[in-house]
Amino acid sequence: FLKGQMLLVSALPLDQKELVDNHSNLLRVADYCESHYLQVSWLFPF
Repeated sequence: FLKGQMLLVSALPLDQKELVDNHSNLLRVADYCESHYLQVSWLFPF
């Protein structure tokens, strides 16, 4: 029981923060990709 409680107190908040950070980073990557695609899409019309 104590081991599980320690996990809730210490590890899970850190994991949650990492997930939030990863989500933020992925949104930035998506914005970059979309912007880059829009900038070069006129070079290669299909």
